[in-house]
Amino acid sequence: MAINPVGAMQKAAQPQFTGVVDTVVGSKAFEKVAEFAGSNSATFNAASSLVMAGVLRPLTIMALPAKNEQEQKNKGNAAAHAIASAVIGFAITSTVMKPISAGLKKVMGNTDKYLPKLSEKMKANPTLEKNVNKVLSFGPDILLAVPRALLTSKLSGYVNKALFGKKKDAAPAPAQQAPVVAQAQESQRPVLDSFKGGTK
Repeated sequence: MAINPVGAMQKAAQPQFTGVVDTVVGSKAFEKVAEFAGSNSATFNAASSLVMAGVLRPLTIMALPAKNEQEQKNKGNAAAHAIASAVIGFAITSTVMKPISAGLKKVMGNTDKYLPKLSEKMKANPTLEKNVNKVLSFGPDILLAVPRALLTSKLSGYVNKALFGKKKDAAPAPAQQAPVVAQAQESQRPVLDSFKGGTK
């Protein structure tokens, strides 16, 4: 009977892998992280995004090979933008989104007091409550989208200068065109030169 060496290795590795996972999941540190994530989901998600988008993504971008100097500049700009976006996202979530979400949760938890008309409609139509909660969950993101984009764009320039010692490349200035009158005079110069010297 033939023995599959790959299958045998996989079976041997499974107990080791599950043992490592069981050790990590059963640790007190993981228990504290899970408890924090359950009670502070918005902050935990923002912190996770900060690590992935603000650390891992820039490292991945800078690890990619660059064929020329322009690609190297583009890599620096992309990495700086990723870091700035992650930092701004974490700051907004921690300082602005958290109290807004807490306020909305309090209001929706007692609509009879704060939104009596809406409460009556939701009692008559249970689906309405789910739809309202979905709309309100996107509300803060929509309101903060423009300020977040402006802050990210501004911060990315400082990050680029701090990490790579250069400012974000500005758009090239448009070339100035010669005035129409000057162009017309230039085109008529050969004709004027033919009359140079006056009449004989």
